[in-house]
Amino acid sequence: MDMRLEKRSAFYVSGYSVETNESSQEIDVALLRKKYESKLKSIANRLYLVGWLAENGDYIYLLGVETQNQAPVDEGATCVEVPTGCFAVGVVPEGVPIMTAWGEFFVTGIPALGAAIDMEHGIFVGCFDENGVCELWTPVVKSDV
Repeated sequence: MDMRLEKRSAFYVSGYSVETNESSQEIDVALLRKKYESKLKSIANRLYLVGWLAENGDYIYLLGVETQNQAPVDEGATCVEVPTGCFAVGVVPEGVPIMTAWGEFFVTGIPALGAAIDMEHGIFVGCFDENGVCELWTPVVKSDV
């Protein structure tokens, strides 16, 4: 997996969300994509899948497009701010399942950059460009190790 560090200013992602848990997240995210991906691609070519932990310990995923402000892009859509940060970015190799890629990204990719996950930031991002290339974005801090 190609890896890099990238600093990014805060930005907004507007779209549709689902709350899920570890046992059903893969199915729930696939259904979210199936339901809204075409609609969102009619707004922008680049899609984002933003994830964070809910207060109850479940996961919230929002599939959307980047926006200039917090205004929803469509009726029924919601918006989340991705705060400024330094991100570890990994390009998912073609044909590698997304969950496998996330595992490799966390276990070997981020440590290879000399970084550690910034748990205070709390937002994780998958970005899909118009060609279907997927990048994984995780907020990090440089490791003291």
